[in-house]
Amino acid sequence: MVFEGADQFRKTVADYAVEYRRQLKLRPNEKHRVRVKCKNVKCKWLLYASIDRDSGDFIVKNYHPIHKCIPLNRNKLCNSKFIARKFKDRIISQPYIRIWEIQDLVRKTLGLYVDVIKQTNPGSSCGVKIDKKTELGKNLFVYFYVCFHAFKQGWLEGCRNIIGFDGCFLKGACKGELLVAVGKNGNNQMYPIAWAVVDTETKHSWSWFISYLIADLNLGTGEGLTVMSDMQKGLIPVLLELLPNAEKKMRVRHIWSNWHVNWKGEETRKQF
Repeated sequence: MVFEGADQFRKTVADYAVEYRRQLKLRPNEKHRVRVKCKNVKCKWLLYASIDRDSGDFIVKNYHPIHKCIPLNRNKLCNSKFIARKFKDRIISQPYIRIWEIQDLVRKTLGLYVDVIKQTNPGSSCGVKIDKKTELGKNLFVYFYVCFHAFKQGWLEGCRNIIGFDGCFLKGACKGELLVAVGKNGNNQMYPIAWAVVDTETKHSWSWFISYLIADLNLGTGEGLTVMSDMQKGLIPVLLELLPNAEKKMRVRHIWSNWHVNWKGEETRKQF
């Protein structure tokens, strides 16, 4: 990739960070070279560009494109300069536009914030994924995730290390599917942890949901954790990938009997 200079390169990086909701840092950030890294220390995403000695162009010389972190809803690269550049025509046409109107415009156009839940429930986690490519000029809903702070702390401090995953269809005007994660408290009762509304139940939607949950509950790779489910679509390969060290118990119910299915997919008859 070739750029006219460092300024154009920085603008492109800012556009990418805001669109894909990635937290990036630019160090060093100089006229002749810029290194961009993900702020998550465990993520290996990297982009480095500098001036080519022969052509004088600003060229990308090192790029590691894969993120190992989850998208976030706030972004420091979405600053006043970025907003002025993105909404220049709108602001010029409305010289008396108010700050709250600009903020509302940014929320609707860029899909950066889920502030209401975070302001009313400090410490809670929310995530939104939108689709900007299917229909040009429209932001289509794809995924929405919620984990309230009280539920998060309750599971961490007073529940067993067991999480059950399930999904169901949503009926009504707005279709989709609901993915849920529940636990067991000290009284052996069901305890809600987190949930997500998605367009369809797939490996990708489960991966998106569980990635958020791993970050919220500090699950790591699943050491000491037991996960349970009824063979949800796309869930098993996600659990093997994201929680490889967790004990996995899967059951599929039939009218006449129940079958116990271990994490390898092997079925053994179990009487009830």
